[in-house]
Amino acid sequence: MPLETERGYHVVIDNPGVEPRYPVMPSDGKMAFAMTPAGLRIGGQVELAGLQAAPNWKRAEVLLAFARKVYPNLPADLPSDRIKSWMGHRPSTPDGLPCLGPSSGSADIVHAFGHGHVGLTAGATTGKIVAEIIAGRPLSVDLTPYDARRFG
Repeated sequence: MPLETERGYHVVIDNPGVEPRYPVMPSDGKMAFAMTPAGLRIGGQVELAGLQAAPNWKRAEVLLAFARKVYPNLPADLPSDRIKSWMGHRPSTPDGLPCLGPSSGSADIVHAFGHGHVGLTAGATTGKIVAEIIAGRPLSVDLTPYDARRFG
């Protein structure tokens, strides 16, 4: 299966000096802000890169710079020990679509992978489709575009 790693970045600022009451996702920034017990979390910035590729920490810098635009009261002189950057891998297919459906190799296997950075968002629908397959019920979605055999 041709999977690639879709890497996501986030930054957490401990004791940021601003505390939004609700998560915010400015459309012009393509990122999200949310208060967590660890501090202000800024998530976004996705790239396709191999598992062995070094992190591109400029992605985290973009997040922090945009946070300063959204929250002008964010202190400009935050000490580096209060800023934590993170990068994680998510399995993604080359065409960006997940693989969903019964395996051609075994009736006991149902494919449900390759969601990239929308796995949590697509989880409920994917779970419903997997339940329909396992129960032998009619499918609520045409799975043709998601068939794992499309790659080979």
